Amino acid sequence: MALMFAVLTRYRLFQLEACEPRQCVKGDPKDTVPNYEPLKNTTHTVLQVQGSVSPGPKRFPVNVFNGSNGTKIPVTVRSTDTIKKLQEKVLKLSPDLGASLNLIYNGKPVQLDQTLSELQVKPGATFITYQKCCGG
Repeated sequence: MALMFAVLTRYRLFQLEACEPRQCVKGDPKDTVPNYEPLKNTTHTVLQVQGSVSPGPKRFPVNVFNGSNGTKIPVTVRSTDTIKKLQEKVLKLSPDLGASLNLIYNGKPVQLDQTLSELQVKPGATFITYQKCCGG
């Protein structure tokens, strides 16, 4: 019981000291941090990016497969492009597809506001057109 009381007292003292307002201290952290047992084996690490990091290709080709007539339309896109922008590029190359151009990628319909990076589109990927049927 006495051991438990000693541990709780030590924890509460540490907790009270840890909750006190801190001041911004300059200098070496090992000189400014009090020597608490729980902090004895902690380290401080800072990560810094070196050079430029590219998330992938800036421009890459994808294909749009027209399911109605079996033609493939190659389009050059960026990973930041949205599906709406992809549709606009496809309609410039093939205006006969009409304004109701719906696309499927990986077996799922895609939304107009989704970006190609969100969908994890890779170079050479194929989108498939489909038509929504009204009625029953």
